[in-house]
Amino acid sequence: MATLQTFNRNMIEKYLKSKELNYFRDRDDDLLIQIGYDDDYGCKLTFYFMISGTAENIYAIRVFSDKRIPKSDWGRAIMLCNTWNQEKRWPKAFLDVKKPDSDTTATIQLNYDIDLQQGIHQELFDDMTETIIRGGMLFWEWAHKEQGF
Repeated sequence: MATLQTFNRNMIEKYLKSKELNYFRDRDDDLLIQIGYDDDYGCKLTFYFMISGTAENIYAIRVFSDKRIPKSDWGRAIMLCNTWNQEKRWPKAFLDVKKPDSDTTATIQLNYDIDLQQGIHQELFDDMTETIIRGGMLFWEWAHKEQGF
Protein backbone atom coordinates (compact mmCIF):
# COMPACT_ATOMS: atom_id res chain seq x y z
CA MET A 1 0.00 0.00 0.00
CA ALA A 2 1.30 3.47 -0.90
CA THR A 3 2.49 5.69 1.91
CA LEU A 4 1.31 9.27 2.32
CA GLN A 5 4.32 11.60 2.24
CA THR A 6 4.96 15.23 3.00
CA PHE A 7 5.32 17.11 -0.29
CA ASN A 8 8.83 18.42 -0.99
CA ARG A 9 11.40 18.91 -3.75
CA ASN A 10 12.64 15.35 -3.30
CA MET A 11 9.33 14.08 -4.72
CA ILE A 12 9.85 16.17 -7.86
CA GLU A 13 13.43 14.96 -8.26
CA LYS A 14 12.40 11.35 -7.68
CA TYR A 15 9.83 11.63 -10.49
CA LEU A 16 12.28 13.29 -12.91
CA LYS A 17 14.97 10.69 -12.17
CA SER A 18 12.50 7.82 -12.58
CA LYS A 19 11.72 9.09 -16.10
CA GLU A 20 15.44 9.60 -16.80
CA LEU A 21 14.78 13.25 -17.62
CA ASN A 22 17.70 15.66 -17.62
CA TYR A 23 16.73 18.51 -15.35
CA PHE A 24 18.22 21.75 -14.16
CA ARG A 25 17.82 24.03 -11.16
CA ASP A 26 17.27 27.74 -11.57
CA ARG A 27 18.46 30.39 -9.12
CA ASP A 28 15.23 30.01 -7.10
CA ASP A 29 15.91 26.26 -6.72
CA ASP A 30 13.01 25.40 -9.04
CA LEU A 31 13.50 22.36 -11.24
CA LEU A 32 13.04 22.49 -14.99
CA ILE A 33 13.29 20.37 -18.09
CA GLN A 34 13.73 21.62 -21.62
CA ILE A 35 12.48 20.04 -24.79
CA GLY A 36 14.17 21.18 -27.98
CA TYR A 37 12.30 22.33 -31.05
CA ASP A 38 9.84 19.71 -32.25
CA ASP A 39 7.93 19.87 -35.54
CA ASP A 40 4.85 18.52 -33.76
CA TYR A 41 4.78 21.55 -31.42
CA GLY A 42 6.32 24.17 -33.68
CA CYS A 43 8.42 25.43 -30.76
CA LYS A 44 10.73 24.61 -27.88
CA LEU A 45 9.17 23.86 -24.48
CA THR A 46 10.34 24.44 -20.93
CA PHE A 47 8.59 22.84 -17.96
CA TYR A 48 9.12 24.36 -14.51
CA PHE A 49 8.34 22.32 -11.39
CA MET A 50 8.01 24.69 -8.46
CA ILE A 51 7.08 24.79 -4.81
CA SER A 52 5.32 27.92 -3.55
CA GLY A 53 3.16 29.17 -0.73
CA THR A 54 4.21 30.33 2.71
CA ALA A 55 4.16 26.73 3.96
CA GLU A 56 5.76 25.48 0.71
CA ASN A 57 2.75 23.27 0.13
CA ILE A 58 1.70 24.41 -3.36
CA TYR A 59 2.99 22.34 -6.26
CA ALA A 60 3.08 24.39 -9.44
CA ILE A 61 3.96 23.33 -12.96
CA ARG A 62 4.52 26.02 -15.59
CA VAL A 63 4.90 25.31 -19.29
CA PHE A 64 6.57 27.95 -21.46
CA SER A 65 7.36 27.93 -25.14
CA ASP A 66 9.70 30.09 -27.17
CA LYS A 67 6.82 30.97 -29.50
CA ARG A 68 6.09 34.70 -29.58
CA ILE A 69 2.52 35.76 -30.44
CA PRO A 70 2.34 39.05 -32.35
CA LYS A 71 -0.12 41.64 -31.04
CA SER A 72 -2.22 41.22 -34.18
CA ASP A 73 -2.90 37.59 -33.11
CA TRP A 74 -3.66 38.22 -29.41
CA GLY A 75 -7.44 37.93 -29.88
CA ARG A 76 -7.02 34.66 -31.75
CA ALA A 77 -4.63 33.39 -29.07
CA ILE A 78 -7.11 34.24 -26.30
CA MET A 79 -9.81 32.30 -28.14
CA LEU A 80 -7.39 29.39 -28.55
CA CYS A 81 -6.74 29.39 -24.78
CA ASN A 82 -10.46 29.70 -24.00
CA THR A 83 -11.29 26.75 -26.26
CA TRP A 84 -8.58 24.63 -24.63
CA ASN A 85 -9.73 25.59 -21.12
CA GLN A 86 -13.34 24.72 -21.94
CA GLU A 87 -12.45 21.34 -23.40
CA LYS A 88 -9.57 20.26 -21.14
CA ARG A 89 -9.17 20.26 -17.36
CA TRP A 90 -5.45 20.90 -17.27
CA PRO A 91 -3.11 22.55 -17.71
CA LYS A 92 -4.86 25.92 -17.91
CA ALA A 93 -3.76 28.15 -20.77
CA PHE A 94 -3.62 31.92 -20.95
CA LEU A 95 -2.07 34.67 -23.03
CA ASP A 96 0.70 36.22 -20.94
CA VAL A 97 1.10 39.90 -21.77
CA LYS A 98 3.54 41.74 -19.50
CA LYS A 99 2.91 45.34 -20.66
CA PRO A 100 -0.30 45.57 -22.72
CA ASP A 101 0.29 49.19 -23.71
CA SER A 102 3.77 48.69 -25.11
CA ASP A 103 4.39 44.99 -25.80
CA THR A 104 4.27 43.93 -29.42
CA THR A 105 4.42 40.20 -28.65
CA ALA A 106 3.24 37.90 -25.89
CA THR A 107 3.46 34.24 -24.97
CA ILE A 108 1.00 31.53 -24.08
CA GLN A 109 1.61 30.03 -20.67
CA LEU A 110 0.19 26.79 -19.31
CA ASN A 111 -0.29 26.41 -15.55
CA TYR A 112 -1.22 23.78 -13.02
CA ASP A 113 -1.33 24.36 -9.25
CA ILE A 114 -2.41 22.07 -6.41
CA ASP A 115 -2.29 22.41 -2.63
CA LEU A 116 -0.51 19.38 -1.17
CA GLN A 117 -0.52 20.46 2.46
CA GLN A 118 -2.07 17.15 3.53
CA GLY A 119 0.60 15.17 1.69
CA ILE A 120 0.46 12.85 -1.31
CA HIS A 121 1.53 9.36 -2.37
CA GLN A 122 4.55 9.32 -4.69
CA GLU A 123 2.59 7.20 -7.17
CA LEU A 124 -0.22 9.76 -7.41
CA PHE A 125 2.30 12.60 -7.57
CA ASP A 126 4.10 10.88 -10.46
CA ASP A 127 0.86 10.22 -12.34
CA MET A 128 -0.33 13.80 -11.86
CA THR A 129 3.01 15.24 -13.02
CA GLU A 130 3.05 12.95 -16.07
CA THR A 131 -0.50 14.05 -16.94
CA ILE A 132 0.47 17.73 -16.88
CA ILE A 133 3.61 17.17 -18.95
CA ARG A 134 1.60 15.24 -21.55
CA GLY A 135 -1.09 17.92 -21.42
CA GLY A 136 1.45 20.65 -22.14
CA MET A 137 2.76 18.73 -25.12
CA LEU A 138 -0.75 18.00 -26.36
CA PHE A 139 -1.67 21.69 -26.10
CA TRP A 140 1.19 22.74 -28.34
CA GLU A 141 0.63 19.89 -30.79
CA TRP A 142 -3.06 20.85 -31.03
CA ALA A 143 -2.28 24.59 -31.26
CA HIS A 144 0.35 24.06 -33.95
CA LYS A 145 -1.12 21.30 -36.08
CA GLU A 146 -4.85 21.99 -35.78
CA GLN A 147 -5.04 25.70 -34.95
CA GLY A 148 -2.13 27.10 -36.94
CA PHE A 149 -0.16 28.57 -34.04
